[in-house]
Amino acid sequence: MKIKRFHAKDMRSTIRKVREELGADAVILSNRRAADGVEIIAAIDYDESLLDAQVPAATSASRDDEINIDASGPEIAERTNKTVSLSTSQREADDLPDVYSEAALNRRLSQPRQPAFAAHDFSLPEVDHDIEVQNSQANHAELRETPFIKETLNESPTPQQTETEAQTRAHSWSEEPSILAMQEELKSLRGLLVEQLSGLAWGQETCYHPLRARLLQRLLALGLSPVLAREIAAQCDEDDEIEKNWRCALARIAKRLPVAEQDILEQGGIIALVGATGVGKTTTVAKLAARYTLQHGPQKVLLITTDNNRVAAHEQLRSYARILGVPMRVAGDAQTLKSLIHGFADKGLILIDTAGMSQRDMKLSKQLSMITDGARDGGREVQIYLTLAANSQRGVLEDVAQAFNTIPLAGAILTKLDETTSLGGTLSVTIEQSMPVAWISDGQQVPEDLHRARPHSLVSRSVAIMQKLTSPEGDDPVSLTLGGMLANANG
Repeated sequence: MKIKRFHAKDMRSTIRKVREELGADAVILSNRRAADGVEIIAAIDYDESLLDAQVPAATSASRDDEINIDASGPEIAERTNKTVSLSTSQREADDLPDVYSEAALNRRLSQPRQPAFAAHDFSLPEVDHDIEVQNSQANHAELRETPFIKETLNESPTPQQTETEAQTRAHSWSEEPSILAMQEELKSLRGLLVEQLSGLAWGQETCYHPLRARLLQRLLALGLSPVLAREIAAQCDEDDEIEKNWRCALARIAKRLPVAEQDILEQGGIIALVGATGVGKTTTVAKLAARYTLQHGPQKVLLITTDNNRVAAHEQLRSYARILGVPMRVAGDAQTLKSLIHGFADKGLILIDTAGMSQRDMKLSKQLSMITDGARDGGREVQIYLTLAANSQRGVLEDVAQAFNTIPLAGAILTKLDETTSLGGTLSVTIEQSMPVAWISDGQQVPEDLHRARPHSLVSRSVAIMQKLTSPEGDDPVSLTLGGMLANANG
C-alpha cells in the first residue's frame, strides 16, 4: 500500500496531482488547509485489514516523502510511534478541525472503498441524504425517550392550550373594575366631544351659509335622512329667500321619488306581497282584490296564502274571499303553489299573501325562495311588492328594505299613512333604495282607503304632517342632529 501527501495552491490543483500520480483508483484519506495552500493525503493499493489500525498524520518534515508500508512489522510499529508523536501545538495552529486524529482516521477508513475519481470528474463524493435523515430521526426518537426530555415534553402546553389560556387572561383582564370604569369614562368624554364638535360645526354652517342651514332644519324636521337632506339643501340658491328655496327643495324630493308607472290592477298577473309582521299585507291584498273584482268580476281573481305559521292565520283572508265571492287557497310549499298556478291559469289576477316575518328571521329566505320557485315553475312571472308601514322608524324601514332586497322587487306599497307622525323617513328609504311606490293605504276601509302613488301628493302629505306635529324652525334637537351630521361629513 502506498500513502502520499500532495500540496497545491487550491483544491482543484491538488486533486489533479493525485490523479496524475496515483490514478483514478486513489482514495483520499484526508484533506486540510495548509499555510501554503491545500494538503491532501491519498492512498492506492491498500489492504483494508492493515488500515483498521491507527494511521497517524505525518510530520511536516516528511510531507512530500512517500511512505512505504510494505515493510516488516517492527519497522511499521516504529514509524507509527514516530508519527503519533506529532506535536499538539502544530495541530492547534490550524484553522480547520484536526482530521488526522486516530478517531477521525478510523471513521474514514471504516467506510467502504470507493474510487475517488471518475473519468473527467473532479467533484467530491456526496453524502447519502436518506441515510442521514434516518439517522437523524433515530437520534431524535432516542432523545425523546430519555426521562428528562420526556418529562419536559409532557409538561409543555399544546398550541390550543396556550391560545385558550391567552383568551381567558384577556377576558379576565377586560372585566377588571378599573378597566370598565376607564371605558365608561372614555365613552363619556367621547360623547362630550361629539356634542362640542357638533355645536361648532352647526355654528360654522349657520355663520357662513345661513339660508342653507335653515333649509337643512326644515328638511330634517320633514323626516328625511341627514344624507338626503344635505344633498337637496346643497342645491339651494343662497341669493333667494328661504320660502322659494323650500319650494324648490320639495320639488326636488318629488322628482327623485320613484313611483310605479303601470297600474298592477290593469295589467294583472301574479302579485305577491311580502313584508314584516303587522304591516297590513292581508288587508292590502283584500283591497287590491276588491278593486279588481269591481272592474273584471270575481271569476277572474284567486287569493292564495302561504301563512302556515300562525293558528287560523288564513281565516281573515278567507273571510274577505267569502265577501268578495272569489276562491281562496292555501299553499304550504312550492309544489302546491305551482299546482295552484297551473290549475287556475285562467285567472286574470292571482294575489299571494305571505307570512309576516322579521327581517332577521332565518326562515325568511326559505319563504322567498318558495314564492319565486313556485311561480317560476308555474310558467308565469311573479311580481313581488314589499309592504312598508309608514308608522315605522326610518332605521327599521332601512333594515327591512335591505333584508328583502335579496330578491327582485317590483316595487313597494306604503301602508298606515294615517297612523304615522313623519312620512319623510319612508320617502327617504324609497328614494335611497330606488324602490318605486305603486300604491298607498291610509285606512282600514276596503277598498276605499287604497290609492295610486303620486309623488307630489306624498310630498304634500309629508309637509302637512310636519306642520301639524313639529315646528320647522326648531332649535336644540334639530341643530344638534344637523351639527353632528355636518361634523361627520367634514371629517
